[in-house]
Amino acid sequence: MKARQKTSGGWGRWVLLLTFGLLVTIYWLGLLPGAHHLTVQKVYHKLAWPLLHLLAYMGVGLLMGQAVESLGWAAKLGGWAAPLLHWGHLRRESGAAFTAAFFSGIMANTMLATLYQEGKISRRELAVTYLFNNGLPVYLLHLPTTFFIILPLTRQAGLIYLGITLAAALLRSVALLFYGRLALPAAAEGAGGEAAPLPAKKAGLLREIWQKFQKRFSRVILFTLPIYFFIFVLNDLGMFKWLRDAAAAHVSLGFLPMEAASVVIFSVATEFTSGIAAAGAFMQAGALTVPQTVMALVLGNIVATPIRGLRHQLAANVGIFSPKLGTQLLLLSQSLRLLSLVMVAIPYAIWG
Repeated sequence: MKARQKTSGGWGRWVLLLTFGLLVTIYWLGLLPGAHHLTVQKVYHKLAWPLLHLLAYMGVGLLMGQAVESLGWAAKLGGWAAPLLHWGHLRRESGAAFTAAFFSGIMANTMLATLYQEGKISRRELAVTYLFNNGLPVYLLHLPTTFFIILPLTRQAGLIYLGITLAAALLRSVALLFYGRLALPAAAEGAGGEAAPLPAKKAGLLREIWQKFQKRFSRVILFTLPIYFFIFVLNDLGMFKWLRDAAAAHVSLGFLPMEAASVVIFSVATEFTSGIAAAGAFMQAGALTVPQTVMALVLGNIVATPIRGLRHQLAANVGIFSPKLGTQLLLLSQSLRLLSLVMVAIPYAIWG
């Protein structure tokens, strides 16, 4: 498998830079319809600081992922999951990204991007592993936060809701393993292991890691800046508020009380925590039963998730992979997530 020598040079780099500069200039001058002149305070609090925070996380993840791969630790890191992944025809290097996903999605994605660009995994295996990482690892990564928000407010309904989302994550993971076994070529026994570098070669290897990091991180910045600024402009113009309001306005839950629709609207129009709080209040007041509360939370998740994915994940995905591939992976992930939630929620709605 040949390494993919994709660079950000050439006309593509200048098009991106010119597009970014044009967007900044137009918006700074308030030339867009409904645009507001940027102030220093707005630039710092809503654009510069969040962007620097994102780039810092991406830089650390990229550097760690590059180090793990170049030092030959990838196979060892993914060794504990090797039997499971081997059954799904995924390599040990993919297992390293799977392990990293339990701690950092950005680090896992940068490892996958590195493996793909160096020709160590195919595009299809990249997609399968990315989707696989967004199943159980992402669920468990966010579980401590969601558990201590949901449980005190909704109690039994919250536990059932968490069980449904866990079942959806497991369903995605199992389905992807079966798909990998059918669609990916079987990896050779013992394939994927790389010997750790000798001490005498480590100095040169560390220099190589740093050079690769600089090259790739400059590309990440090149793609992330215009996309992040574009999303900032859309948000400042009220695009995401319009999408949330439009989604909330078309919520029609004839099979549930209006209180359940209110939970969904809260989840879409503000943040999911507000939906949880509303669900808990309605349930405590006796306006919603436990099954109705569970379904309201699931529907709020289904309606709100794509908007949040576009707003919070697109820039990082595009920066780590590429505009086309990053967008495709995000759309696939969100679609599969929603499909699995629907498939798990329907039986509960019928028999729960």
